[in-house]
Amino acid sequence: FFGSYLIRTVTRQTVLHEGGQIGGCSDSDGAMMYTLEGEELWYADFKSGRGVEPQPDFIDHISFNPGTYEAAVADQQVCRNNLQMIFVFNVADIKLYPPEIPMIYIRDTLELKVKNTLICHVSGFYPAPVEVSWTKNGKNVTDGSSINVPFPNKDGSFTQISRLEFIP
Repeated sequence: FFGSYLIRTVTRQTVLHEGGQIGGCSDSDGAMMYTLEGEELWYADFKSGRGVEPQPDFIDHISFNPGTYEAAVADQQVCRNNLQMIFVFNVADIKLYPPEIPMIYIRDTLELKVKNTLICHVSGFYPAPVEVSWTKNGKNVTDGSSINVPFPNKDGSFTQISRLEFIP
């Protein structure tokens, strides 16, 4: 079960900023994320028990209240209660859209033997989520990898970003 909210700051018919909150849950997992201008600003990492601000160094950092993670945990319980009230619907009627060609790039300028991050930006798919896997020399790599919760695009499709820390 996923829910999302789009918040627009509008002045005389001009959209100044678009922010969003995306949250979701299942019987065994959950997600909470905040966005601004389509970029991920904060997400709850329920496995490690903390909030993460994955903003790159080249932007002005936006900090979140220390209680944001605890609020996300509380929202998960509300979400699971709501999940019990939802009726099963026919998924055979859902039209599937595969992701566009993913964009892969490095976060920082490449320096040998200096830790960096590969970023994979996947967009245009429906329904969410999409699965991203990283490989090195033909073998799956999971250490140092992460993926955010899917967030909605204006056209109803979704975007997800996966990261892999590595040392070139």
